[in-house]
Amino acid sequence: MMRGYFFAAVVALVLSTASAFQGVARCAAPRSAVQMATQDFSGKKYGVPVFLPSGNVNPAYLAAERKAKETFKKSNFAKFEKIKAKQIAKKTYDIADFIKIRIGLVNPPDYFPGKGGL
Repeated sequence: MMRGYFFAAVVALVLSTASAFQGVARCAAPRSAVQMATQDFSGKKYGVPVFLPSGNVNPAYLAAERKAKETFKKSNFAKFEKIKAKQIAKKTYDIADFIKIRIGLVNPPDYFPGKGGL
C-alpha cells in the first residue's frame, strides 16, 4: 500500500515540474538560410586564427576568449545586481517580504499573546 502512495507522489511531482516548464522558450533560436549561408568559416574568431599553422591552439585566441567570457560575466553580474537593487527597493527581494505579500503576517502579535510576533 505504501508503494502506491509513493508512486502517486512521484507522478504528482513529475507532472507539476513538467508543467512549470511548458512556457519556457527553446535555447537555440532557429536560423534562416541566409544566416547559415553567411556564416564565417574562416577559422578566425576574436580577430585571430583559432589554430596555429603547427596545429596547436593559438594562445592569443585563448586569451581573447578568456577576456570575452570575463566581460560577459561582469555584464551579466551587473545586470542581476541591478534587478536585485530594484527588488530590494520595492521590498520583494527577501523571502520574508514575499511571505508577507502572498500569505500575510505569519505570526501576528495577537495570535500568541505575550509571545511578541513580527
